[in-house]
Amino acid sequence: MRYNIAQLLKEQSGHTRNFDLREDIQKLDPDITPLTTLDGTVQMIRTGDGVLVLGRLHTSLELNCSRCLDPFAMPINFNLEEEFRPTIDINTGANLPVAEDDEAATRINEHHEIDLTEVVRQDLLLAMPTRPICRSKCLGLCPSCGKNLNQGSCNCVRDEIDPRWEALKQLLDQEKK
Repeated sequence: MRYNIAQLLKEQSGHTRNFDLREDIQKLDPDITPLTTLDGTVQMIRTGDGVLVLGRLHTSLELNCSRCLDPFAMPINFNLEEEFRPTIDINTGANLPVAEDDEAATRINEHHEIDLTEVVRQDLLLAMPTRPICRSKCLGLCPSCGKNLNQGSCNCVRDEIDPRWEALKQLLDQEKK
């Protein structure tokens, strides 16, 4: 996901370049299992300090349901918005000072290239749900035997009462007498 933006850096603020993105992200991160390529559009806008990158990206990932633990496909859509700053002056070739708050992932390298890989990886991880659910009516696993209740009911007895509610049950039983 590298883009040479030398010509854009020579332009005045406000000039733009648009790119269509179609990338294989199989090796992007061990925690990400993509089912499709990463697709979308990226717009790069020359700013006074560098280049602002805006994008609308989408892919489909394999996630494990947090209720039943089965894998399922989930479409992920996210927006990219990051400003990249040059490390070398495009006109003179002199090294530019690096601000303390600049991350290495948001620097334009000495070849005047922007690498979106790390920024996309971070934004994709943030776009993933923390507790993915395969479907809204997922029944999950039986807390006693562990059977997937989406595949049928189990034979477990569910008369267990949480010990914190035992005193309330005793009150209800007294009321019935």
